[in-house]
Amino acid sequence: MSTSNVLVVGQTGCGKSSVVNILAGESWAPTSDDLSHCTKQWTEYTIPVDGRSFQVFDTIGFLEPGLDTEGYTDAIADTYLAIDALRKRGGIDLLLYCVRDEEIEKMKGHYRLLHEVFCDEEVPVALVVTNRGVSDKAYKAIFRSHKIDCVDYVCANIASTPGPGSSAVNTESQKAIKELLVKCCDAGPNPRSTLQKLWRRVQKFVGTDQSQSFKRNEVFTLLTRRCNMQQAVAEQLLTALNLQLPSSRLYRAPYAGGKSATRELPSSENSAVTRDEQVSNARPSSGSQLHSAVDSASLHSRSDN
Repeated sequence: MSTSNVLVVGQTGCGKSSVVNILAGESWAPTSDDLSHCTKQWTEYTIPVDGRSFQVFDTIGFLEPGLDTEGYTDAIADTYLAIDALRKRGGIDLLLYCVRDEEIEKMKGHYRLLHEVFCDEEVPVALVVTNRGVSDKAYKAIFRSHKIDCVDYVCANIASTPGPGSSAVNTESQKAIKELLVKCCDAGPNPRSTLQKLWRRVQKFVGTDQSQSFKRNEVFTLLTRRCNMQQAVAEQLLTALNLQLPSSRLYRAPYAGGKSATRELPSSENSAVTRDEQVSNARPSSGSQLHSAVDSASLHSRSDN
């Protein structure tokens, strides 16, 4: 059975865990309107879909940094731990970004952080709008207007997700999300321009490919200029990511290409695998010797787009 790695991300309360439960058809991931009972750390679930196995990582939702800076940076750091764990296990097949209709305008910074900084712009992105504010057809134009690139999206009704001990599920939403996963995982990495592809080949040929990691100062530049993060918040996030020394590096997760070497759980095993059980050393090391990321000139040229 082929396996695909899917990372479920989004702000706190957007319905990530409900989407996981809709996919599973059972109440596996804890959900609550009370923020104190939401997901506390990334958790892994094995969910079969149409003869395929999906390793689905439910991550901590992130609040706005102005509301709780420490909680925000901890959530982003925990999401990076999940990304880094998947990097070590072959890469990511899909970023499944869950967003409420009223939060779409605010998601650009987080989208750029996850898609561009953490995943090298290669991992396909799919969107799940978890409450319908406008007609389905209007969302494509909305995403385009905010420069949010995705393979596809669906709208899901998360109001009727399975409760404890219940298998009741919104079958229409379940079918839509399952089809979205299969379609987007089969879509392959996001296309690059011809010039980008040529430059990447040249770098690999001469042995200077710098796409696998970012130096600390390069991460700070991207956070503040590309992701519109306040400097104080960016500094705190770098600390949470364990990027405190100038030589520290942040490693980016590649597109898995359907060749993920993940450990499959028996389909009858409903219990989740958490980061503490699965990855005890996922936090990035500051002493690794991989090449540096991209040159600072390219970072400056992208920061105003």
